[in-house]
Amino acid sequence: MKATKILRNDQEMIDRFLAAFGLGATYAAQNKPVKPGFFIYAINFIKGYIQGSYFKKEEALLKSLEENGLEADHGPLAMMFNEIKQSHELSDEIINAARAWQAGDMNGRTDVVWATSSYTSMLRQHLDRSRSMIFPLADQLISPDDEYKIAEAFNHIVFERDEIQLPDHYEKIIKALEDDADEWK
Repeated sequence: MKATKILRNDQEMIDRFLAAFGLGATYAAQNKPVKPGFFIYAINFIKGYIQGSYFKKEEALLKSLEENGLEADHGPLAMMFNEIKQSHELSDEIINAARAWQAGDMNGRTDVVWATSSYTSMLRQHLDRSRSMIFPLADQLISPDDEYKIAEAFNHIVFERDEIQLPDHYEKIIKALEDDADEWK
């Protein structure tokens, strides 16, 4: 199915981001010279790529599964929708804590570490669940007509934003985060 292939490609980039982002939290917990700007910069990837694009595409797939008989108020769909909500909440916690840290509140550093660790753990589980449960369900339940509707929704998502960022923009964010994390080893 083309929709799951697109989402898998997005997930590869998210996996790279999570590796660098998680290292930043680990190094911050070890009192290495991590700066709050690392986390503030990382939020651009979360808000723009994960929440602004990936989750919207994933929601189109999840809604199609719901239309094809899966219940959204419990089970795997409910878990997926809940984790999308958690992503928004945790990313807000991360940015608020990073700004507090940047303003001199050292509790912000601890809060950033906790929220980032929670975020990366939750999102890794979310991606694993989509790979192991949601994608196989999509392959079984979604008809070619529904697949066409999902593809249209994906195209709409890509072009709906006023400030379309090319994948290169997000690749550069990941590369900068990876470079920073490599310096702290």
